[in-house]
Amino acid sequence: MKIRTKFLSLLMAAAMSIPLVALSSCNSDKLPEPRDVEFTVSAERQAAMDAESDTIRVLFPGLDKNVDEWRNRAVARFQEKFNKKVEYIPATFSVKENTEKIYASIAAQNPYDAVWGANSDFPLFYVRQYTQSIGDYVDMEMLEENNWVNINIMEQFGKYNGEYYLVVPYNFVNPFYVFYNKDMITELGMEDPMELYKNDEWTVEKFHEMAYEATRDVDGDGINDTIGITTNYTNAWDNMNHTAMVTTDTNGKYVLNLDNPAQLRAFDYYRDIMFDKTGTFDNKGSGVPQTIFAKGQHLFMIEPYWAIWEMYQNSDTPPSFEWDMVPLPYGADNTDKYNAVSCGGMSFINGCPNPYTTATLIEMICQEDMYEQQDREANTTYGKYITEERKLMRQEMTEKAFYAESYDALLTNYGRDLLQAIGGGSDNASAIEKWRATYESDVSRINASVEWPEIVNHDPYIFDFNSNIDGWEIGPTVKGASVSQATGTEALDGNGSLKIEFDTEANGNTLVLAALNEQYRLYGYTTYKISFDYKVVGDMTDETEYFLAYYNVEVKKQKDAVYFTPEASPNNEVRHAEVILEPVSDDKTVFTLLFGSKKAPGTIIIDNVKIEQVRTSK
Repeated sequence: MKIRTKFLSLLMAAAMSIPLVALSSCNSDKLPEPRDVEFTVSAERQAAMDAESDTIRVLFPGLDKNVDEWRNRAVARFQEKFNKKVEYIPATFSVKENTEKIYASIAAQNPYDAVWGANSDFPLFYVRQYTQSIGDYVDMEMLEENNWVNINIMEQFGKYNGEYYLVVPYNFVNPFYVFYNKDMITELGMEDPMELYKNDEWTVEKFHEMAYEATRDVDGDGINDTIGITTNYTNAWDNMNHTAMVTTDTNGKYVLNLDNPAQLRAFDYYRDIMFDKTGTFDNKGSGVPQTIFAKGQHLFMIEPYWAIWEMYQNSDTPPSFEWDMVPLPYGADNTDKYNAVSCGGMSFINGCPNPYTTATLIEMICQEDMYEQQDREANTTYGKYITEERKLMRQEMTEKAFYAESYDALLTNYGRDLLQAIGGGSDNASAIEKWRATYESDVSRINASVEWPEIVNHDPYIFDFNSNIDGWEIGPTVKGASVSQATGTEALDGNGSLKIEFDTEANGNTLVLAALNEQYRLYGYTTYKISFDYKVVGDMTDETEYFLAYYNVEVKKQKDAVYFTPEASPNNEVRHAEVILEPVSDDKTVFTLLFGSKKAPGTIIIDNVKIEQVRTSK
C-alpha cells in the first residue's frame, strides 16, 4: 500500500490547497504564520521512518547550513518535528566533484540519501545510475493537490522510462530572460523588446542589432560608457536556437550534435555577438551580472527569473532606472519557440538507505518553497516587481522548456572551450575539429556501461597502545615534536596510550601531528569510521580544532580533512570522538591516515583507536 502524507484535518488540507493563503483562527483575528500549518505523516509512514536511521545524509551544493536559507528552514522544521538529523555532505557547484562523491558513496556500499540537483544534472544522473526513481516513497498525489510540486517541469526534465527521478518544488523553476534598461531604450529611440515579443518580431538578429547600437563611447576616451549585453551564460545562444552540442539518437544514446544546421547557426550567432560586434558583450564585469546591470550601463542582461530579487537584495546600489524583462529572443531554427528554463530539486541517491525519511524531507522542502515565494512577493524592496503579468509569463514559458546544459554538461568544461574559440573568431569547421575528439571521448564514456570498482574489505585496524605505538610516526612537517607511549597514570586507561607533543612556538597554526605508516592502508571506495578516546593537555581556545584526513603516501599530502572541536578535560576527563571519512574515488593511490591540529595546545593523548569500514548496503 502506498504510504501517504496527510494533514491533521480536512480544514487544513483545504486551506493549504489555496496558494499563499494563511489560515484564520475562529477565536482570534490574528492570522498564524504559514509555517504554523501542521505537517503530519500517516502512521504507516511514521513506522517506516522509525525503522530507518536517525540521520540522513544529503549533498546540498552551495548551501551553507549556517545561513537562513529557505531549504535550511525546511531542514530545521523537519529535524525538530521528526527528531531526525540531516547531515550535509560537503558539496560544490562542480558537476565533476559531486558526481565523484555520489559514485564513490554508491561504490562504497554506503550511499548518501539524496542530492539537491538541477536539470543540468539530468539525464546524466539517470544514465550513470547516480540516482534512483522516487517510486512510491514521495507522495506525489499530495504534492500535486497542494500545488507544491511543478509536475510540468518534472515531466520535461526529470522523467525517464515512465518514472520520476527529480522532485521539483513548484517555484524553484527559473526561465531565462533578457532584462533591459527601458530608460536607455527611450534615450536611443529603440523599439521596446516587449512590444517586439508580442508582435512576434523578437529575434536574435534584432537583439544583436540593438545591443550593438547601444555600445557607445560617449565621452571619446576610448572606453565604452554603455555596453549592449552582460551575462554569465555563454551557452544562452544554444538555448535561443533550441539546440545543444549533444543530443540523443533513436536508441537513447548520446551523440555529438556539432554538425547540425541549428547548432552551426547557434555558433554563428555567438561569433557575431562576441567577435563581429566586438565590445558588445561585457565579459569583464560579468562575475556578478545583476550588480553590473543595476549600475545602468548595460542595455541587456541575460539572467534567470531570480535576478529580480538579486538586483535589489545583493546589489549595493539597486537600479535607479526603469527596467523590464522579456523571454530570450528566438533563433531562426527555434520555430516552436522553446524557452530556456533552469530548475532545481531533490533526487534519491541510488540505493538510498532511508527512503521514507528522505521522502518526508523532500515533501517539507516543497512545502517551504511555497512559503519562500510568499515571503518574496511580500518583500517591500523587490516584491512589487514580481507582478501578476510576470508570474503569468513565467508560467507560460515553462510549457515549452529546454535547457542546453542538460546535454552540454556531459562535455569537458560544458563545451565552453569550443564556444571560446568560436567567440574568438574561429570558423565553425576548424573550432569543431579541434575539440571533436575530446567531446567524442566524453560522449563515449557516458554511453559506456557503468562499471563499479572492485572494493577491498579488511578487518578493523585497532590500536590499544598497551605494549607499543608501532605504526604511528610524527608528521612530516611538524617541528620540535614527538610521538611516544604514555604509561602509568599518564595513560588514559592506566596501561598505555599514544602521546603527541609539539612546540607551539615553532609551528604554524595548522599542522600534521602524526601519520600511520602505509601498512595500514585506507582503500578507495570505502567509508571509514575512526573512533578513539582522547585528552587534551593544556588550555584550548574557541579556535582549537583537530582533524583527520586521508594521507597520500606517494606525494605526502593530505586529502579531504574532517575537522572536529575537542572537549576540554578540566578534571582529567577522558573524552571520546568518532569521525567519518567519506570515500574517495581512487583505488590506485596508497592512502593512509593522518592526525592534525589547528591552534591547539602542545600535547594530546590518544587511546583505543579503531579504524573500521562502514558498509550499509550490498
